[in-house]
Amino acid sequence: MDTPGINKKMRLLGGTIEFSLYKTEKPLNESIFDEINEEMLRLQKIFNFFDSESELSQLNKERTLIASQDLIKVIKMSLPYCEFSNGKYDISKGKEFIQRKSGETVTQVNCSFKDVQIEGNRITLAHPAVLIDLGSVAKGYIGDKMKKFLQGKEITSAFIDLRGDMLFYGELTEKINIQHPRNPEKSIFSFEKSNAAIATSGDYNQYHDNYDNSHILNSEDFCSVTVIADTLAEADILATCIFTSGTKELEKYSNKRYFVVTKSLDTFISDKFI
Repeated sequence: MDTPGINKKMRLLGGTIEFSLYKTEKPLNESIFDEINEEMLRLQKIFNFFDSESELSQLNKERTLIASQDLIKVIKMSLPYCEFSNGKYDISKGKEFIQRKSGETVTQVNCSFKDVQIEGNRITLAHPAVLIDLGSVAKGYIGDKMKKFLQGKEITSAFIDLRGDMLFYGELTEKINIQHPRNPEKSIFSFEKSNAAIATSGDYNQYHDNYDNSHILNSEDFCSVTVIADTLAEADILATCIFTSGTKELEKYSNKRYFVVTKSLDTFISDKFI
């Protein structure tokens, strides 16, 4: 890997992300990170589920909203995957997510993604129990937007690390180590890749008391799922979809690029993964 022309760690959605900028068409300086930060904060203000003043929270509170194109795009992007997974992946179940996050007993709500309606630039939540949570896709979408931003600044090679999600392009070949889901000091699989968007969903970073009470609802028999896709938003969503589908429905994703680890630490890798 090339020596970074410039490197910076920043805060996003409650954690740290890291930018490594490599080949450029013109000299770099630190001011570019002021622009990156401004755009990230704008996007965070749209999607942050825990910010009572975010656009997403406004929608969840008011139940109908003339929405920004970013919010509409992400919800429209998510709904077909909700359908494909038969509702195991469902952005409308934010109330259940809050219960799990708080360590409470999860009480299933009687709503679904089908209660999220979009007409033009208006989004309507047609069931009182709907609470949209876009945590499965927002970080990836922001990463994709940052890639386009950097390319627009004539940065021809870059690496963006978003805590479990990573995106890199240009003249880079990266060695990727997938963390062992039960031993943080080890890797369970390693490979090399260039020009890729990679997302991992696991039960081992956010859970209450035990792995079975992870932040991922409807989890079946996987403890880690890593997906490579054309965009980081797609990789994010697919990782959650596969995680919630389990081994019984893994065949549905045979045309996708995945590496999965079961709770018994068996592994499955798709033909197209690397």
